[in-house]
Amino acid sequence: MYTLLAFFSIFGGVVFIHELGHFLAARSVGVRVEKFYVGFDFFGLGYKVYKGKDTEYGIGLFPFGGYCKIAGMVDESLDDSVKGLDDEFNSKNTIEKLWILSAGVIMNFILAIVLFIFIYNFYGLQQQPPIVDKVNKNLAVNKNEIITEGSTILSINDKKVIYWSDIDKIINSNKTETVNVKFLDSRKNMIKNIIMKPEKNIIPFYYPLFLQLEKNGAVMHGSDSILYKNLGLSPLPEAYLLPYVKEVVENSPAFNSKLTDKSLILKMNDKEINTWDDITLFLDEWDLQQNSDDCIKIEFKNYSGIHVDCIKPSDGKLGIIPSIEKVKMLPENIIFKKVNFLKSVYLSFVQPFEIIKMQLWGFGELFKGQMGMDSLGGPIKITQAAGEAASYGLSYFLRFMAIISTILGFMNILPIPGLDGGHGLITIIEGVSRKKIPLNIKMSIQQVAILFILGLTIFILANDIRNLF
Repeated sequence: MYTLLAFFSIFGGVVFIHELGHFLAARSVGVRVEKFYVGFDFFGLGYKVYKGKDTEYGIGLFPFGGYCKIAGMVDESLDDSVKGLDDEFNSKNTIEKLWILSAGVIMNFILAIVLFIFIYNFYGLQQQPPIVDKVNKNLAVNKNEIITEGSTILSINDKKVIYWSDIDKIINSNKTETVNVKFLDSRKNMIKNIIMKPEKNIIPFYYPLFLQLEKNGAVMHGSDSILYKNLGLSPLPEAYLLPYVKEVVENSPAFNSKLTDKSLILKMNDKEINTWDDITLFLDEWDLQQNSDDCIKIEFKNYSGIHVDCIKPSDGKLGIIPSIEKVKMLPENIIFKKVNFLKSVYLSFVQPFEIIKMQLWGFGELFKGQMGMDSLGGPIKITQAAGEAASYGLSYFLRFMAIISTILGFMNILPIPGLDGGHGLITIIEGVSRKKIPLNIKMSIQQVAILFILGLTIFILANDIRNLF
């Protein structure tokens, strides 16, 4: 129930704002609006809430967007009753038409910016505290010294450290081979100094990772790698990967077992598994201690229920790949950095562009075949994510809402038949050529658009249902 309320708050709010943009823009230039619906009412499947003088208001039963029926406009309703009246879309000039078509997208971006301004002003920027969770490698010059786990980094080269990002920025901007690290030892509760030699890491280029690391000083190394320096320390995790198998590698030990793609691992030799790290740690210990002829009893859940199989690892590996989408946030390991109003406004305008860049990257990966179509999600996936975001707190919920609003605005501006961008493209073609596209051609385009939208709807729903298991 809580999850559904979160979904309807986000879906209803974001879609309502989008359709309100079209409604207000149409009315501002004297165009009549015949229908205003939140949710599509394909085949008349919707609930009429109120009938005004010119406009019918209601809720559509298909939660894939909204619908604003503009008089005199050929859209997914396939209504060809264009009479040429002054209050019809087709009677307006190109600028007025584009204003009506783009207003929904503009409202989505305004909503996202307002939400981000609120988040940055009342909460701040998400940061990690400068507390050491793990020592991955001892990079102290004197190997007899070490920063203990749980210690708090206070300064580096006399530069104060407040957040973990301060450590990364100082290290990656440092020009000398060594740095002086001051920290509060968690075991002895005393302040110590240690000389460390930062390690240079060359990481294969991955755009989402680079986008994050670049903020803290990472640079490109050649055309396909990232250069990033660190102290061999890990901060308290913001989230952890769930033990969810995205893919079973072909010809691996797991490939010939009952374990399938999209399985959730529950137990290994009756030991409860809660995170992907639990799997890694179990396999590391197993590889060191057990006889190579033994197999591991694995209990897992997939689309057909709960199963058990015994799998013999090869070189300490089962041959399974985690799903990076299946994560659990740890709000207790996150703190917020206060920013002033002007900085919050600047960040709130930048954030939607960052989200759009990620969407463009995602499309590129889809077209190149580097990302599977099963990564596309719809209302069920959004419902799950909305509920999870709401459970973490208001700031996470509002941030998720801002992201969805930005994505909805971006998707609608694409020049695809049936979307605002597709209608906009037709309007621009007519404006530049100064010729009206024949009504029968517009109807054919909309018929194709309806088939495309319905097909995509069915595909995404099927994806959502498959991803439930």
